Amino acid sequence: MNGNERLVTITGKAATELRDMAAGENRQIVSLRIAAVRTRCMGGRGYAYRLEFEDSPAANDEISEHDGIKLCVDPASARYLKGAELDYIETLAETGFKINNPNVIAKCPCGHHDIFE
Repeated sequence: MNGNERLVTITGKAATELRDMAAGENRQIVSLRIAAVRTRCMGGRGYAYRLEFEDSPAANDEISEHDGIKLCVDPASARYLKGAELDYIETLAETGFKINNPNVIAKCPCGHHDIFE
């Protein structure tokens, strides 16, 4: 990726929620790891997303900065996350972080996991 491209973008609402959560855990610097993790759905073709605060990024992580949030993505997940957006939603049906990913070609039958090519 060139210096102007971002692997994953973070909306302002998601950045605010992440900073608030980090403050609640007494973290000074907010580093977030996002990973696409293979599940057992669809014979192992399904993926879920894992979000966690990161204390020490790996040397081979793709790292970018978004509105005060340092985002760490491992090389295996990077291919599935290119162009994705991390958002925070609050609706009657659901509240929480949501990943809008243009690389998804389908959902698994349970509706909780993404399928990529």
